[in-house]
Amino acid sequence: MSHLIQLEQIVPSKVCFSCDVCCRFLEQDSFLAPIFTQAEMKRAIANGVNPDFFRPTADRKSARVKLIPNGDMYICPCFNPETSECTIYPIRPLDCQIYPFALMYNQDHTRVVLGVDMICPYGEAEIQQEAFQHYIDYMASYLESDSVVETIAANWQLIGTYQETVVIVCTLEKLTLARTENGALV
Repeated sequence: MSHLIQLEQIVPSKVCFSCDVCCRFLEQDSFLAPIFTQAEMKRAIANGVNPDFFRPTADRKSARVKLIPNGDMYICPCFNPETSECTIYPIRPLDCQIYPFALMYNQDHTRVVLGVDMICPYGEAEIQQEAFQHYIDYMASYLESDSVVETIAANWQLIGTYQETVVIVCTLEKLTLARTENGALV
């Protein structure tokens, strides 16, 4: 699998650095902890991330980062809580790059959808703005591109479970088709 392009970001850095949502989790085994493909994990390890910070996912083709304690919460080991910066930002995984968007199954598990996480203050405040609406189209187009569909289909754990805090903005037809076998979503 080749390295995917770095996505253009919608949330301004200034907003991210002042927020206390991303990269922080209430539970050490949170299903929201970032997932790395094998290629992303190898790049992270080559850039100093401890290999012990990864645990294989059910597809055995990707790994979820192991969250570490930080006060009464847990954080991504690639997150610097003093600066609110990602220590591997230029090579962070696709799972992190797309946030505040979420790639997930719809509620009845029949479609792969793209949604905006309303826990992100920027996403919640800006979702109705024209620039954000254009970015939704950009993100959907990127996720439906052949190379990304191939990457996600090979690393199906990147598709999360339905989350009530996420507003679905579109169905991802190519990804749904890639996850469909004999007419049923696998």
